[in-house]
Amino acid sequence: MRLGTAAADALLLAAAAIWGSTFIAQKLATEHMGPVAFNGVRFCLGALVLLPFAARRLRTIADPRVRRESVAGGLVAGVAMTFGSSLQQVGMHDTTASNAGFITGLYVIIVPMLGLLAGQRVGWNVWWGAALAVVGLFFLSLFDPGGGAPTWNPGDAWVLCCAFAWAVHVQVIGRAAPRADAQVISVVQFAVTGAVALAASQLLAALAPGSDWGAREALSATDLRAVAWPLAYATLLSTCVAFTLQTVAQGSAPPAHAAILLSLEGVFAALAEAACQAAGWAGLGAPLTRWKLFGCALMLAGVILSQWRFRPAERPASPAGPG
Repeated sequence: MRLGTAAADALLLAAAAIWGSTFIAQKLATEHMGPVAFNGVRFCLGALVLLPFAARRLRTIADPRVRRESVAGGLVAGVAMTFGSSLQQVGMHDTTASNAGFITGLYVIIVPMLGLLAGQRVGWNVWWGAALAVVGLFFLSLFDPGGGAPTWNPGDAWVLCCAFAWAVHVQVIGRAAPRADAQVISVVQFAVTGAVALAASQLLAALAPGSDWGAREALSATDLRAVAWPLAYATLLSTCVAFTLQTVAQGSAPPAHAAILLSLEGVFAALAEAACQAAGWAGLGAPLTRWKLFGCALMLAGVILSQWRFRPAERPASPAGPG
């Protein structure tokens, strides 16, 4: 299903808003449950929720090539999603939601680089738009108006690794979505991510039960009850809705364009943190300063520039030659 530019952009923006707010849910979950186990449960539940819809769609697809593309695209996307989501959730334990939003958003510059390797043409306005978005993300999350150096910790390093995995994921979806079914791709990638993460978490729990990491990965009914609301939010909205919106929209939007729009999740993460701070949720938010607003403005300018259609100046018609 091909969408118009405005419709595809609206879906990508909605996905960015959901993902930005989900950083708060992920941060809450790290206090009670191991990161790999949380992702395993989250994506397994997401696959189960969408399975009936995807099964019905798969039965109605007449072209066997579309079936193969849908399943194969979901498998490859699931591998990238496994690395991206797991590395991000591990990093969330030792960093803030806004830092994670900034560093994850660096895939906005990695995606067009990968596109060049894949032979995609990337316009100069996309590069400048991506650069503006990265600078905006810096002011949004890491800039210290007091002159101090930006804080960096092991959690940030984990999240930086996840940015590369998400860049690969955006490219994979961009190549598969135009030739495949969005719901089938979504369910397959969720199933792959959930199964791998859940198996890995329980393997860690069994091999290192005495370590802090292994103990946190062990599943228990108490931990599941403690993360019920963050898990429900991450499963239903972030996993089922937002990733499906991304897959549908990328059937009509190029990967570099989509990456810049999706990078706005950093803006929404900062807004969500500010809302938590205003509500008095200690440890979850920071005030929305004028520097953060400046970063938001830069990101918006980058998005607009990346989508602007520049037309070459028309050359005057050549004068007619003699007789």
